[in-house]
Amino acid sequence: MADARQVVGYLVRPEAGDYIAIMDVLDGSVTDRTVAEIAAALSDTGHRMELRLVETRLDALKSMGAVSVRSDTSHARRYSEILARNWRYTASPAGRHVQRFYRQVLAGTATVREIPIVSLGRIVSHLEQLATSLGAGELAAHRVDATTLDSANAVFTSHDDLDAALVGAEDALMNLADRFDLDEDRTNDLKGLLVDYATRVATELDSGSARAAAALAVLRPWFATLAQAAIDASQARDLIAAGALSASRGGRTEDWDGLCAWFDARTGRAARFSLRLVRALPSMHANLRRLHSSSGTASTRTRALALARAVLTPKIGVQIFQAALGDHPWRKLYGQAEVDDTGRNPSWRGGPQVPVPTLLRTAGRSGPRGRGTAPRDDSAAKTQVARDRAHRQAEHKRAVAAVLSSIPGQCLDEADARVALSALMAAARATASGPRRTGTSEGLACTLVHTGTGTGTLNAPTWRVLLPNRIPLFHLPGSRPSAAALSALAGTHTKDDISARTTLRIAPQLGHETGDDETPTATLEEGAA
Repeated sequence: MADARQVVGYLVRPEAGDYIAIMDVLDGSVTDRTVAEIAAALSDTGHRMELRLVETRLDALKSMGAVSVRSDTSHARRYSEILARNWRYTASPAGRHVQRFYRQVLAGTATVREIPIVSLGRIVSHLEQLATSLGAGELAAHRVDATTLDSANAVFTSHDDLDAALVGAEDALMNLADRFDLDEDRTNDLKGLLVDYATRVATELDSGSARAAAALAVLRPWFATLAQAAIDASQARDLIAAGALSASRGGRTEDWDGLCAWFDARTGRAARFSLRLVRALPSMHANLRRLHSSSGTASTRTRALALARAVLTPKIGVQIFQAALGDHPWRKLYGQAEVDDTGRNPSWRGGPQVPVPTLLRTAGRSGPRGRGTAPRDDSAAKTQVARDRAHRQAEHKRAVAAVLSSIPGQCLDEADARVALSALMAAARATASGPRRTGTSEGLACTLVHTGTGTGTLNAPTWRVLLPNRIPLFHLPGSRPSAAALSALAGTHTKDDISARTTLRIAPQLGHETGDDETPTATLEEGAA
């Protein structure tokens, strides 16, 4: 690998515990350490390792680029002093970054950082000062003095602190909001984050982002000038110009553009944080309702469950039951019973009776005790539905067979004609392929052949469909029409169908008289799909 990605490899190896312990020792050490010193430091922390094993782990860390080795041979007097066990090890810069990232982010559950509203205030004040000093006047580099550069540096320093804390708080909030099975403590944490803390922070962020966005809008023409001034004021400006180093934040125009995007009123970080708060509210309400309904200390269900758990105690369960119920009158639904014998536990059937009001007795019958009622027997309805479905399928098969056995222009029954009309409409909506348009509907296919002359028809007892310049042929999907159907094309010549729409007319059947309360069928046109 050309970059330092291999440094993180020690975190995912099977011996990651040994590697992390060694890196903790090296990261916390001020000076370089030998293998013996590292082993002694590990022993002090409770992680005992042999010298040979420590040396093996250090060699692996060296190959991954996590540690650096230094051997001073100028003062060596014996051969043993130049051996590997006498080398001095220290954590490399990349190794220190990886180890600190592991300790701060990956190890355990990190506590949410407080969102520094003070940093937001500093950002807004410095941006408004820059907008006041640079906004009015000509655009010139000599107007950017040391005070202006200090304000710009303070803006980006405070922004880094604010952004890191806000991202951490947003992640912690989402981890709680995505769960609907929180316990009482975690639900209270979520409620505190939403109600007591995050809502106030969101309000501050909204107002501060609006002021910062307004100041940045005034400073937008100065972005390139401020970036170049930050580079010119740097002690490493020659290395930055040569490309050996990258400028710190504020030394590029993209840094200022990113600052504008961060403070955008609609899509910025503050707006997204407020949106996450709104999305987390239903989870908080659901957890609160669940905990209130299932674990309330004042509910009868909770008291009954607590008594049942106490009675299950092997040694004193009977005594607990007698103390809870034996010396007190039975209360079933309402009222108080007169108990003569309070020294034993009466049964439900043999115990004293309690008068129950009529309304309570009527309403109490709605919920069964013990096993629930059996589901309603709807086998007769299912049989009837299956019978009706089979009947419809049989009628449809009969209609398809009647249409296939007919010849073009033959008058069909009403049900058969409607099945044929569905296939014909599907063909009319299809795209032409040469002289043909083919469509399929419920197991019946129709092909409209363009002849250029004549009029094809689909006849029913009371209506008919007229197809100018086309002849409909019905057949099974994937099969050719029958010989009787193809005989309708005898003596005709087919032409490519170049029209985008298929014109058809639905009209009353010739000789069919409409009554006074009937309306003749209107003319329709169907366009190709």
